[in-house]
Parts: sequence; C-alpha cells; structure tokens
Amino acid sequence: MRAIDIHHHYVPEQIIGEAKRHGKALGIEVSEDNDGTVRFSFNGGPKYPLLQGLSDVEPRLEMMEKGRIALAALDPSTQLLGYQLKGEQAEGWCRIYNECVKEFLKKYPDRFTAMAAVPIQEPERAGRVLERAVTELDFRGAYIATNVNHSYYDSTDFDPFWAKAQELDVLVVMHPDNPAGTELMGSFGLRLVCGNPADTTLSLGILIYSGVFDRFPNLKLCTFHGGGFFPYHVSRFDREFLTGRQAARRADRPNAPRCSSPPSAYLKNLYFDTLVYDVDTLDYLKRRVGSEHLLVGTDYPYVLGDWMAVDKVEALDCSETEKKAILEGNARRLLKL
Repeated sequence: MRAIDIHHHYVPEQIIGEAKRHGKALGIEVSEDNDGTVRFSFNGGPKYPLLQGLSDVEPRLEMMEKGRIALAALDPSTQLLGYQLKGEQAEGWCRIYNECVKEFLKKYPDRFTAMAAVPIQEPERAGRVLERAVTELDFRGAYIATNVNHSYYDSTDFDPFWAKAQELDVLVVMHPDNPAGTELMGSFGLRLVCGNPADTTLSLGILIYSGVFDRFPNLKLCTFHGGGFFPYHVSRFDREFLTGRQAARRADRPNAPRCSSPPSAYLKNLYFDTLVYDVDTLDYLKRRVGSEHLLVGTDYPYVLGDWMAVDKVEALDCSETEKKAILEGNARRLLKL
C-alpha cells in the first residue's frame, strides 16, 4: 500500500456547527431537509446539499485499504467553497473551513494531508489564506474551481493569487464546478459525464491562451478527470494558436491567443489525475503528457469515482520506475511530503 490520492473530497462534520455559529456574520445559512440532509446557502444563493459520504471516516479508511491508498490529500467540496461570499466573509469562511480540516488531520497524520480552500473570488485574500494554510497549518497547496460564478481566469485580476502560489511553490488543484452550458445537459447525467470535463477543458484553454503561464512560468496546476478533454485535443488548441496568430489575420482577430507559445508547450506546467477509468486511455495520457505529470485520483466519495485507480496504474505497460512515480513519487515531489 503506497499510493497517494490527489483527488479525495472531505468535509469536516464540525463545519456544520461552525457555519451555524458564525452564519449571520459570514452570510451563510444552514438548513436541514425532512430526511436530514444538511444544506448550505451562501449570500442568499442556492442551497447546496452536504453529501453524507463527504464527512464519513470509517468507509473512507476502508476504501483506502481496499484500494491500496496510503495517503490522501483532502480536497474541499467545490460547492461549499462559498464563491458567492465577498470580502471578509469570503476570507473568514475559508479560514474556518481550513481550521476544521486541520483538526481532522491531527487525528490521522499518517493517512491524510490537505489542500486549502481559498476565496479565489477575492484574489489577494486568497493569497493570504493560502500562505497561512501552507506556513501555519502545513497544508500542501490550494484547491479552486474551474470558474468563479461563471467567470473564468482570463483577467489579470487573479494575478495576486497566481503570484502567491508561484512564490510559495505549491501545487494548485482545479476541479470543475458550474460547467458552462449545463442548461443543455439535463438528460442522462450528462452534466457530470460531459459538463465537468468540458469545463476543465474550457478553463485550461482560457488560462493558457490568456497568457497566465507566460506571466507565471513556474506555476503548477493539476486538473482532475484526466484533464477533461484537453490532453486528447491539445493539437487542436495548437492549431488555433497558429492560425489565430498569423500576421495577416491579427487585425480582424482581436481575441487571438495571447500566449507566446503553442498550448502544448505549457504541458510542463500541468499535471493530471488518473481518473479516466481504463488502462488504454491512461496509457495514452501517460504517453502524451509524461509519467512525471500524472497523479492517482479516486474522486472519493462520488459515484463516478474509481476506488481501484491503483490497479490501472499497475496494469500499464511501462517501467516500475514510471509506475512508482505515478503512484506516489510525483505526489511526494509536488506536495513536498
């Protein structure tokens, strides 16, 4: 048992009490359905349910034992990041969230570490929250969504956060939320099947084309669900870069890509989890991005997760050195374990 899981969601039970206690000051409402489902609402927004499995501990440890996961980096529930909050409320909520996770880590120091919840909608505050989480709470990086209330990361307004992540030399992990076009994906579970990986792809395209990795060349970003569709169509992104930057077309292409290199050049900044379900797809991903850019991801406890991700890595037709890197070595390096 040696694998490290980078895609592993957890919400501490005590966050419910903290939200009730500080709710009025933070702009948070906690309610409960007749069946006992707890819901969070931020600044009068939608009521997000807290999935029971997000707080369970024993089933989590049983899954890790069965799936041969030695250590998991705990990620927040994306819907509970409180992106509808502003200013001090946003910062206060993420600080409380991280403190509650830290209390859990004290009970299981050998089985879990954590990625920090940060108020990315307030980039300077997000940088401060991240710095405290890393330097005082011993967290290993930051967790953000692919968009912030349907705003993507093409604005330099987010630069204070990217700058702090680069300065601290920590990994940022990015998970889809509120995917664009979900009003057309109501059937057959397609919001999750298509929407989530599509939003990761869209967010990566915007990040790269807008020049974020040119401004922050040492920024390290890990995307989940195998990077959405990006690694499998990166050549299409490259083609748009080439055609959109032709000198004769620049005058009528004001929104042509602003990055200095083809998008495939920025694969050096990107990391991907292994949540693609089958060995053949994982093998292609490994060959496209390199084994040094892959990390195990289970997406626990969600139904589209894969608790036996380690089996897929071990079934790859590659060296034991590469397999070890994917299972634990890359995570140890990036999370500084």
